[in-house]
Amino acid sequence: MAESRVDSAPAPARVRRGLLVLASALAAIAVCGLTLWAGGAADVVSVPGIPAPPPVVAWLVPALRLVADAAAVLTVGCLFGAVVLVPGDTVLSTAGYRWVRLAGWGAVVWALTSLASLPVLLADFLGTGFSAISLRGVWSFVESVEQGRNLVVVAALAAVVAAFARTVLHPAGARVLLFIALAATVPPAFTSHSADKADHNLAVTAVVLHVLGVVLWAGGLLALMLAARLSGPARVTAVERFSRLALPLAVVVGGSGVVTAYTRFSSPDQLLDTGYGAVLLAKVAAFVGLLALAAWHRRRTLPALRAGHPRMFLRLAGAEAVLFAATIGLAVGLARTPTPPPVVDANAAAAPAEQLHILPTAVTSPHDHSCVKDLSPLGCAAWRLRWTGTNWLLTRRIPTLSSALVDDRKPIPCP
Repeated sequence: MAESRVDSAPAPARVRRGLLVLASALAAIAVCGLTLWAGGAADVVSVPGIPAPPPVVAWLVPALRLVADAAAVLTVGCLFGAVVLVPGDTVLSTAGYRWVRLAGWGAVVWALTSLASLPVLLADFLGTGFSAISLRGVWSFVESVEQGRNLVVVAALAAVVAAFARTVLHPAGARVLLFIALAATVPPAFTSHSADKADHNLAVTAVVLHVLGVVLWAGGLLALMLAARLSGPARVTAVERFSRLALPLAVVVGGSGVVTAYTRFSSPDQLLDTGYGAVLLAKVAAFVGLLALAAWHRRRTLPALRAGHPRMFLRLAGAEAVLFAATIGLAVGLARTPTPPPVVDANAAAAPAEQLHILPTAVTSPHDHSCVKDLSPLGCAAWRLRWTGTNWLLTRRIPTLSSALVDDRKPIPCP
């Protein structure tokens, strides 16, 4: 296989890549912030007896999630490039070697961001500032709450990738790292909105496939854009391989997205009448735009690239990367947007008020309403608020009594 040249990249190329990364970051941040504001996720309402977190905490949660998602895309995409796009024979190709090293830096950011999210999420759950968060409280959060445990798992897997990315020289080792990185993207799916639906298995499976498809599709494109020394026949080979894989990845992303939407809406009207539906429609529009750019790639830019004119490909791929970044910003904002409340039938609506009263005994088993295993009575009450339609962020469920975590006492399990 033809190798890439080893001379340093020209300064204009480095400037263009830097501008591309900056534009993508700004697009993701702007779209995420707009989504949080428009979808109502930024308007955290304090429910009597359940305090709301300060604004800095409410905004730090999606900010850290956005950084972690970007780092995951970079890590998986670079390893995907090293394993699939330009794999080399017995040793990694020059581009593959540099991709693996870049993936290691992405994994470092991914691991650190996941760990930094622990105290922020705890403060968000408890509706308090950072001054009330202790190390033992964070440890109790990790021990008792699935979301905390999943973040630790993600950080550990990302740390493994970061450690071994400095020493891997062969395609087999890069394949192992790619598998570990893909595994690190899975745990958050079990604490997403879909993990709280009646169609639990279907919803979680759809989210897992959706995440895997996105990180491979967006990550592969990002890897091609950041390959400073990939040129000539090696670039053509890599782009052609990515183009052949982009279509099935797009099918996975689109199909899993449809299934996920099906599990989150109980009425078609909610797609137009709720903030969650509006954000989802914006995400669908972005997905259609990505498909249009991918089709343009196949028709116009690939022939030009084969003819030795890569400029058109680089421009269009840059636009696609920015649109992907904006779509990821939409996804982060969507994850913080309250899901539509279930449609209650007439008989349920006419039920006596005392039957809808918030009580610890409202949750009778760990599987009722997908209640987290170690929810306290206050946590169960918070879940009932969300389940009965109160516009209160799902991610602010309180899994343990505030005093139990802040005062370093053992969490009280749900009856």
